[in-house]
Amino acid sequence: MTGEELDSIIEEKGQDAPALVGILQEIQKREYCLPFKTLGMVSEKLDVPMSRLYGLATFYKSFTLKPVGRHTVDVCMGTTCYVCGGQLLMDRLLRDLHIPEGGTTSDRKFTVQPVRCLGCCSIAPVIRVDSDVFGHVTQNQIPKILERYE
Repeated sequence: MTGEELDSIIEEKGQDAPALVGILQEIQKREYCLPFKTLGMVSEKLDVPMSRLYGLATFYKSFTLKPVGRHTVDVCMGTTCYVCGGQLLMDRLLRDLHIPEGGTTSDRKFTVQPVRCLGCCSIAPVIRVDSDVFGHVTQNQIPKILERYE
């Protein structure tokens, strides 16, 4: 991220303390993570200690310091989904995308991660791609679901 891009975000969001989370959200939206270099620029421009920025970045689950894909695939591993085949869905995703659990594809298109429960037990097994929930998923449906996000 350039200094000009960051200045634009700060101008839009504001420079006061409540604007800080919004600034970090916008950075992550553009860069798919909160790079250390960019956090340093924010610290410098807003005179906010890096420790505070790091604290925010690690406190909120929606932030990540590690680059992620443009699309996040959550595989429900709650008891019902697990029993109904959640692990098989995870295995298929990892095999098809050639990544480890929690990994991101080399083209940074997908990040696949397990989640404890999506609260959709009645349609188990479930995966969520970004905010789209898919229920009663079978392994054979995985390629078709991913195609929607190509």
